[in-house]
Amino acid sequence: MSANNAYNANNIRLHNTLTGNKEKLETLEPGKCGIYCCGPTVYDYTHLGNARAAVVPDLLVRFLRHQGYEVKYVRNVTDIDDKIIARSAEQGVEPAELAVRFTDAYHQDMSSLNTLDPDVEPRVSDTIDEIIDLVATLMDKGLAYDVDGDVYFRVTKFKGYGKLSKRSVDEMLEAAGSRIDVDERKETPLDFALWKAAKPGEPSWTSPWGEGRPGWHIECSAMSAKHLGDNFDIHGGGRDLIFPHHENEIAQSQGAHGEDTYARTWVHNGFINFAGEKMSKSLGNFFTTRELTAIFPPETLRYYLMTVHYRSGLNFDLEVTCPACHAVMDKEQQESAVCGSCGHETTAEILKKQVRFPSLEDADDRLAYIYSTLAAAGRFLETAKASASEVIVEGPVAEMLPAFVAHMANDLNSSGALGVLSKPLSEINTLLASGKGVNKDLRYATIAYFVTSMKEVAEILGCFGKDASEWLVQRRDMKAGRVGLDVTRVDELLVQRISARQEKDWTAADRIRDELAELGVTVQDDPTGSVWAFL
Repeated sequence: MSANNAYNANNIRLHNTLTGNKEKLETLEPGKCGIYCCGPTVYDYTHLGNARAAVVPDLLVRFLRHQGYEVKYVRNVTDIDDKIIARSAEQGVEPAELAVRFTDAYHQDMSSLNTLDPDVEPRVSDTIDEIIDLVATLMDKGLAYDVDGDVYFRVTKFKGYGKLSKRSVDEMLEAAGSRIDVDERKETPLDFALWKAAKPGEPSWTSPWGEGRPGWHIECSAMSAKHLGDNFDIHGGGRDLIFPHHENEIAQSQGAHGEDTYARTWVHNGFINFAGEKMSKSLGNFFTTRELTAIFPPETLRYYLMTVHYRSGLNFDLEVTCPACHAVMDKEQQESAVCGSCGHETTAEILKKQVRFPSLEDADDRLAYIYSTLAAAGRFLETAKASASEVIVEGPVAEMLPAFVAHMANDLNSSGALGVLSKPLSEINTLLASGKGVNKDLRYATIAYFVTSMKEVAEILGCFGKDASEWLVQRRDMKAGRVGLDVTRVDELLVQRISARQEKDWTAADRIRDELAELGVTVQDDPTGSVWAFL
């Protein structure tokens, strides 16, 4: 029995930043979709904002492919940049060496979050010839000018400048003119660098304007054109890139290739609102992706990133608790390392271990509930007898997948899609708990239908696709590490309880069960044995 996804792919709608409207997706070539996404500037480890900027286009690519589109997904790597040069100087290494190291780290982090590899991943250092050709084209058209080996784009010569960010050139000029650090060599303060003249110790390449390196914005115009053509379907990135980066990309690309060229639809994800105001700087209020995946299953982070619509802000909350009374400590108390509730004196080093992430904990609990349901459903289907007759499944389980897909087709509404799962999960858990009063064949068919449908959900979301029992054990052990549970003691008690049950010493078995409960642990017994989990 398989779930029936009859949703019409032609109904996919995406919010287009360029027009400000939610629009029906109409690709240049029916059934095919070219997507370009701004990738990482590789000078440091990724944080949760970088992860969201990768998960959102990954979700879009997965969904479009599920709906039958042939997708070509291009995501670049910026391996030449001011930040890379500055960081490499700090560390005493070559910029190229630093870029390779953090490119590898980025790939590791995104792989842990189950993001698909892009079909093409161009690097700036491999696209220099195309960048130089594009700058030369802009020079020939009078849209760029050379000043001592620095080449700038003439913003006022491109009449559409500001259309993506909804800004007026006159207002931008007025605001830019008030700055005290305006480069007097530029014709106007808004003009931006296409090519930068070489400086001592920096990587450089030979160009018609002398030795130098690309500016930041020109790289994406060149790489997208090389791999997707002058016109393509979707351009993605974080909202912080709308201005100036994406605005400048449009100016460069349309300036070179024509007004109706470049990306047709612009998809931008919202910010992550970090709760830095709740955490003292002495504790360090920045967490990398790999720091978080060291204490939570990576899939928990991915799930968390999808619990809010991609265009909305996402609150990343945290708390620092007193190691003695577990009260939440504010910034002042963290700085003094003295708890305001109980007066306990501690240290910054100890408080670093007291940081909690309530929003991730909630996501972890919800994900564990879904995986627990899948694990129980799997065990049921392995032992129960399949229906011999054709049974029609109706209700929440039958309606789940079409409703899920409908939400995803409505501007990639992952939060609404996840909400669709609630009623089917409740129904399945009720059926798993008891078959009393339910037709045996219908019970089996409904649970089987749910499991099959969830495989398609997992394919779209990149979540819920792991072996449920294995994931639950991983999650349990990581949570034990976070809360400081003595796993060795729990395992010892579990062995004692199993022995008591085998000897039919039910009093001892119940006593041990109560002792485990005091540790926050429950025991799950089935014909294959006993395992422990958090209450």
